[in-house]
Amino acid sequence: MKKLLLQALSFFGISGIGWIIDFTIYTTLTSFFNVHITIANIISSFFAVTFVFLVSTRKLFINNSKINLKIKYLIYILYQVVFVITTSYLMSLLKNYLLGFDIKLIQDYVNIITKIIVTPFTMLINFIVMKNLIEKL
Repeated sequence: MKKLLLQALSFFGISGIGWIIDFTIYTTLTSFFNVHITIANIISSFFAVTFVFLVSTRKLFINNSKINLKIKYLIYILYQVVFVITTSYLMSLLKNYLLGFDIKLIQDYVNIITKIIVTPFTMLINFIVMKNLIEKL
């Protein structure tokens, strides 16, 4: 159990760096280029996901199968495409909900607030998927 907890904490650290990459690209695209949040989330997530996969498979998870990491990367990317599209849709719903509050601060930063709210859930789900994909598949 201790190993799992340490592995999860390490993954969250690596994912934290990935999140900074993701958040920076996402915020730049939505704030400066007025890119729709779904498109911005897909673009920013691709770079972050690739970073997290590469670092996690080299530093954290051990490939315990004969399935090549390139194949697992493709599987992970396919998973992420579905996951990011689903998450982006939920983010759009959340954004619309938050815009219903007549609070200027929320309205001014709704895209950023939305991204921050969904992040803990996506990190946890990604840890579970990545661990199972790399170490158990």
